[in-house]
Amino acid sequence: MIRVTTNGTLRGYKSSLTRSSNTLNASRNKVLSQNNYNSYAEDPAAATQAFRLRRSFSRTNAQLESTTALNKKFSSACDALSSIKGKLADEQAKVSALAGLNDPTASGRQPLGEVLKGAAESIVQTLNAQYGSAFIFGGKDSLGDAPFQLNGSTLIYRGVPVDAAAGTADGDKLEAMNQETSYVDIGSGLSEDANGELISSSAFNGALSGIDFVGYGVDDDGDPKNLVSVIMKLSDIFKRCDPDTGEWASGQDQADADRLTGKLKSGIDDITSKWTSLDGRTSYLSTTEDRLEQTASELNEQILGIEQVDLASAITDFSWAQYCYNAALKVGNSILSQSLIDYMS
Repeated sequence: MIRVTTNGTLRGYKSSLTRSSNTLNASRNKVLSQNNYNSYAEDPAAATQAFRLRRSFSRTNAQLESTTALNKKFSSACDALSSIKGKLADEQAKVSALAGLNDPTASGRQPLGEVLKGAAESIVQTLNAQYGSAFIFGGKDSLGDAPFQLNGSTLIYRGVPVDAAAGTADGDKLEAMNQETSYVDIGSGLSEDANGELISSSAFNGALSGIDFVGYGVDDDGDPKNLVSVIMKLSDIFKRCDPDTGEWASGQDQADADRLTGKLKSGIDDITSKWTSLDGRTSYLSTTEDRLEQTASELNEQILGIEQVDLASAITDFSWAQYCYNAALKVGNSILSQSLIDYMS
């Protein structure tokens, strides 16, 4: 016959009651903190998985912030180019140039020259638009001074005349500035080649060079390729006309005006093509932004699924643990009382 002693019963009861108390405390902490675990040691596997997800979530958020900023910058650039190619170049500059070539309106050539100058100045102001503290069309060097300056009839881009011929020192500078890049990670699998060089297709070039959109250098006729320079030359020609009759200052001016007006039309077509390409890149950024937002949301849901408790289930577990603990107290008190009487009898 096995005799159950009071001390043995007490030790067993205290051990069971401690486990019940620990279970109650753990359940209470889950309800209060709403966390599945409060330290790595409690659930190493879940904590490791959550850490990996949080690292991906942080990287995705960084990519999302970069993409959102780029999207706003490119959208602003699209709006600026739309204004240039539409109201300023097409409706204002081209219409004025065509009117100036028309003999019945010859007397208005000098005023039309002022209109053309105003259109050129407005285009320059638009090209100097900013997004935040950076100049949208400043290329890689988008901080500091405005990229475009109109010095008399000469347009300057970041200190270099835009009508510099190819092969010259200034022409080489313009070419280099037009080829500038500023790559940003937007979640396209940023990677490097075997030589440690960035693979351009794995990132997005966020640099926008203003001269890429309005042109630079000179053509085979020696005329400027830049839209603003063409308009300014037309302005100068019209302003040299007779203020009363509108007669041309020379036959050469008339020929130049006719030729430059044709190149103005071509320049507007070019900027329209550039705008279409830029709009496509902006749409790509918008799509990428939506994808990154969705990815970040899914990652966050996975993290919460690992780290946060189901509150309804946690409250149920806590209620059950509390009931078990209270029941253990009552049963334990009854068992101890009987065991003590038996021991004394």
